[in-house]
Amino acid sequence: GATFDLRVLNAGAAFGRIEIDVVLEADADFTLGAAQLATGSETVEIISEVRHTGLHAKSNQVIRSVLAGQATGTYLGRIAVERGADGTDAAQSVRAMLLDRSATANARPELEIFADDVKAAHGCAVGELDAQGLFYLMSRGLPPADAKRLMLQAFIAEAFTGAPGEEALSEQALVRLGAIL
Repeated sequence: GATFDLRVLNAGAAFGRIEIDVVLEADADFTLGAAQLATGSETVEIISEVRHTGLHAKSNQVIRSVLAGQATGTYLGRIAVERGADGTDAAQSVRAMLLDRSATANARPELEIFADDVKAAHGCAVGELDAQGLFYLMSRGLPPADAKRLMLQAFIAEAFTGAPGEEALSEQALVRLGAIL
């Protein structure tokens, strides 16, 4: 029945690596919200392993990366649902935004399920800022830099939604975004 809500801002270091290993027993609830922001030749990584061992445990992971220059962002995440962990509800959402074609995003979300009556999902997407969205914002009078910053702010906000200290995390992320743009 334990609950753990972990929020991470991985940014500003030449190399930043975070490893998370979680075991969820009956009725446990785990949330991971993380934003990785890198530029230049920086490398940021998040590696997570979440093992569901008990009945009706829940986990939700939201990872957002914004990469510029020749930066590299990596997410390796595994959800393992063991035999007997029926009623598990697990999700991974991994998205990366490349601001330059020289930036690299690596992602490997994994599901390994050995139980029945399980709800599990994972997804991954890597892309660029939406040109039509940028045009729309600029046609409403926003300068290009402000339009980019607003779109990127919305992109990473999902990682911090509902977190204690959500505003402080978002402010720190915005400061880092300012340095990247």
